[in-house]
Amino acid sequence: MSSLVFLLMMLGGLLLLIVLVGGEVWNHVWRFQRRRRMARINRYRPRNVWRRLRKKPVYEVDLPTIRDFVLTLQLSLSLAETLAGALAQAARQFGDRGTFGDRLTTRVRSQLQVEPEAVIRALAGDFQSEHMHDLADRLDMSHEGGLSYSEAVNTSLDDIEEVIRIGVEKEIERAPVVLTIPMIIGVFFSALAILGYPLLIVMFKTVGTATVGQ
Repeated sequence: MSSLVFLLMMLGGLLLLIVLVGGEVWNHVWRFQRRRRMARINRYRPRNVWRRLRKKPVYEVDLPTIRDFVLTLQLSLSLAETLAGALAQAARQFGDRGTFGDRLTTRVRSQLQVEPEAVIRALAGDFQSEHMHDLADRLDMSHEGGLSYSEAVNTSLDDIEEVIRIGVEKEIERAPVVLTIPMIIGVFFSALAILGYPLLIVMFKTVGTATVGQ
């Protein structure tokens, strides 16, 4: 009988571990599914639907690429280049950087001679980038005499680098949790595989002995 009690205690402990680990895993699964549902909802927002109806392509660009682009503008302006010259230099440097380089080259060729600030504004519209919109707003202020182009670019670069830094810190904070859960699951299933079979043998023997004894 003592063996049966011990076996039940072990099974209860395993069940409790399953509940604790399973709850944490389910929390991450639920968050992932929520992000997927939000992505589907965003597809049907009026602006996105209108873009698809107009068959206007939606381009994507990551934040490090935008950071590199703004940094290129900063370096060119620090060498006493005009904004138009800085954009032309960026177009040459980013010409082989995929979609962003293609759109930058196209915008520079079509709009640089009209108004350099319009190139940034057009890129912000192409990629629906909040940071590019902010840069365009600051360059418009510079054009009106509120601040220099270098100050506008430096401020935007600081904002982008701050966002990247915060993102890296969040990933570092998440890393222990992301790594711990697979380790716990791996140890749990290994322990279950090692202990489960002998426990089942003991349980069947105990039940069989108790049945024979009755």
